[in-house]
Amino acid sequence: RRRVGRLCDGAHRGHSGGGHQAPLWAPWSDGCVAICGDAAHPMMPNLGQGGCQSTEDGYRLVEELANVGHTKDIPGALGTYSRKRVLRTSIVQGFAQLGSDLLVDFDLMMTIPILGPFFLTMTQLSMPWVLRFLYTPEF
Repeated sequence: RRRVGRLCDGAHRGHSGGGHQAPLWAPWSDGCVAICGDAAHPMMPNLGQGGCQSTEDGYRLVEELANVGHTKDIPGALGTYSRKRVLRTSIVQGFAQLGSDLLVDFDLMMTIPILGPFFLTMTQLSMPWVLRFLYTPEF
């Protein structure tokens, strides 16, 4: 129980509502214990990626654990799972948070001279890349 609590305390909180922001690269495994899905990477719902990223977690866990020949190899497999998943899910969390912030503060942002229109233009230009990233599975 202590390991799971420590992992959940260290997981990056995507929408903790102003609470403690944990380090971006917090590990998702400790010994033979790992977390996945919302426990590891909670997200704002506006991109519809919470379930998608959880499914990718499950796939990666199966891939890593399939190579385990002995129980002593489990911590290494779970560590590899964590390292392979944390970057992608952190980026998706960032996109989800940005999208949420844009929805909430769009009118306010557009009142800032130069910066508001620049940010809107950059968002529109980057959208094809963002969508390609989100909808190309990378396990």
